[in-house]
Amino acid sequence: MSLIKDRNPQKGMRDLLPKQVELRNYVSSRILDVYKKYGFSQIETPSLENIELLSNGEGGENEKILFKILKRGEKLDLNNINDENSLVDMGLRYDLTVPMCRFYANNRAQLPQVFKIAQFGDVWRAERPQKGRFRQFKQFDIDIIGDKSTSAEIELIFATSEALMSLDFKNFKVRINDRRILSGLVKYCGFKESDYNKVFVIIDKLSKIGIEGIKEEFKKSGFSDDSVNMLIEIIQKLIETSVTIKTIESILPNIDKNVLDDLSFVIETVSKQAGRNYSIVLDITLVRGMGYYTGQIFEIETEGYKTSIAGGGRYDSLIGKFLGEATIPACGFSIGFERVISILEEQCFNVPKPKRKIVLLYSEEEISNINEIFLTAQKLRAEGNIVLVEEKSKNPKVQLDKLMEQGFDSFAVFSNGKEIEVKTLGQK
Repeated sequence: MSLIKDRNPQKGMRDLLPKQVELRNYVSSRILDVYKKYGFSQIETPSLENIELLSNGEGGENEKILFKILKRGEKLDLNNINDENSLVDMGLRYDLTVPMCRFYANNRAQLPQVFKIAQFGDVWRAERPQKGRFRQFKQFDIDIIGDKSTSAEIELIFATSEALMSLDFKNFKVRINDRRILSGLVKYCGFKESDYNKVFVIIDKLSKIGIEGIKEEFKKSGFSDDSVNMLIEIIQKLIETSVTIKTIESILPNIDKNVLDDLSFVIETVSKQAGRNYSIVLDITLVRGMGYYTGQIFEIETEGYKTSIAGGGRYDSLIGKFLGEATIPACGFSIGFERVISILEEQCFNVPKPKRKIVLLYSEEEISNINEIFLTAQKLRAEGNIVLVEEKSKNPKVQLDKLMEQGFDSFAVFSNGKEIEVKTLGQK
């Protein structure tokens, strides 16, 4: 029998230890409990989707790092390969939004007019693995379909903020902008409409590479110097001052007043509810990477961390493409589940323990009395405890130390089917 030498997970993938899974389960349950209070219903979609769906141009940069799956059996004709499409027919989902849109279009007749959705699941992106970035990771999304009013944006911000507060996140900042303001800005500077998304991708890098960095990016892009210089000048002016709706009105007179009024209303409403728990600020440089956003966009950042921990926005045109309709109101917010987990682990966050976490130990000779031991275990579980039944090892000290690492706080030893000693773990 040959020995498999490489026992490591694939690059960008991970094994998770029990303590890590415990934290992840706790976090997901806390978030879901909050979302249920707001009336969101949980759905599930498949991990695999049709390649046409995943590469329709709506996924932005994520489509470049899509895991594609070869055709199988008779579908794979190796003698007739013209291009990649001859080889591929499915892919692993890179987010939860695009599959959710397909789900809604497919099940619309069975769903309420305004549908509030919660989703939790794995997504895959074939990007270069690095610290904190994985090829397989979980997302936690909420979406509101069918509500064209700004109450959808407001409720999404409230629900996401409350979910984060339930995990002890405090004093975080909600950054908000509108894609129509960005489009107005780029149009005002003379860029072609076909170039808008390319310009947005460069602006989106501002927080990472700074104003000088995006200047270099624009130089490489081949855009008109006049348009680039004008755009840089306006961005510098906006980031050097405290940006308000009135500032935007004075600098960009071509922006629809209704867009600015709606944005002002959301900011004012959220500010009143947020109190001292968190803040909301207008950020004209906020872009969001997905190509499907059509209106307000938002991100949440927390003190001490450069990357956002949640993001989303309105995407009124995406679902309509599945149904042949011009627009279907849709808005969503996604918590960066893996980032939240990383922050909690860094802060040594401890999952609140149940009543007790007990291990019942028995010797090899006690196997004939195992029924009595299991009856004791069931009684303790019925009282709300977590109970593990385990045979006592030859080195009980090492065994108990390992159990302490797993969060067990007490143990009992059995002899002749009877509990003869109860101790707190770590107690001499």
